[in-house]
Amino acid sequence: MTTSTISVDELTTDERRAELYATRDVARLFGLPESRLRYWAQTGFIRPSQRLGERALYDFRDLIAVKVAKELLAAGLSLQRVRRSLDALRIKLPGVSAPLARLRIRCEHDTVIVDESEHAFEAATGQVLLNFAVDALRQEAAKVLTLPIPDRSGDDEAGAGAPSDAYEWFLHGTELEGEWDGVDPEEPAFAAARAAYERALELDPGLAAAYTNLGSLLAAAGDLDGARDCYDQALHFDPDQPEAQGNLAALALRAGDPETAIAGYRQLLRGAPENLEAHYGLARALLEVGSRGPALAHLDRFCRGVDRLAAEDRDASLLERRGHAEIVASALRRELSGS
Repeated sequence: MTTSTISVDELTTDERRAELYATRDVARLFGLPESRLRYWAQTGFIRPSQRLGERALYDFRDLIAVKVAKELLAAGLSLQRVRRSLDALRIKLPGVSAPLARLRIRCEHDTVIVDESEHAFEAATGQVLLNFAVDALRQEAAKVLTLPIPDRSGDDEAGAGAPSDAYEWFLHGTELEGEWDGVDPEEPAFAAARAAYERALELDPGLAAAYTNLGSLLAAAGDLDGARDCYDQALHFDPDQPEAQGNLAALALRAGDPETAIAGYRQLLRGAPENLEAHYGLARALLEVGSRGPALAHLDRFCRGVDRLAAEDRDASLLERRGHAEIVASALRRELSGS
């Protein structure tokens, strides 16, 4: 993906790098905490879309998405409506014929509009004033890249163990959860992670991802009712969040209700057709009710999806499940072919 009037193939490596921005740079440009950008990336709200070696980087279209999201959220739009606007922008911007520098993004009545030189298209719904020239954003981004980097060598010492906002408490909770063995809820790491998520929700009661992670923590400890309540809360604030949808379906399967799980996973796949966890869970639920052919199809989708992931995104647990899925899929193929 490029952000100029020439094709990607015509860009040199140095020119492509000039259009890429680190998380630190994006945070400085928009006055956002880096922790919020990491949170958005982790939850799939806005992810850096480019890679340079092992580094995930934002391109200029990503900057447009961050600016739109920041302004719409600050104006009070729900996360669900902002997500719809961003999805529309992701689909439409790559097909825009005019150079990005000529675009203006604005709000007209209740619709986010992207103006080209000759016509305009609707992005998604909104109810706030949003009006900025894309070329001005490019100029601001260029200025930020030339600014000296603040000396924060003492930040780690001064701020260690002291998250300052809901997003940082959420990220702190994920770190603490990673230290838990996943078995004993009496372990200090479990209590610390739970307290971090609860603190995040005190500071931002609408932080859907914190409800989801807290629910998963409770589910792992055996508190299924508490987990279900957390997932319901997550979906109240972010109805399209795939993690909470998938986790509710997984709870139904765990509780011996495969039919409800099947309905939940199918609903998730309608909005996120490439969700690997949904394909894997749906295959398990279908096997529970004896639906072998459809189960095989979803196992194959899961395996192919894992194989397409970048190496750094395939952890040991995912690869182990991929191995089990292939074994079951092979057995199903033999059974269905009668051999």
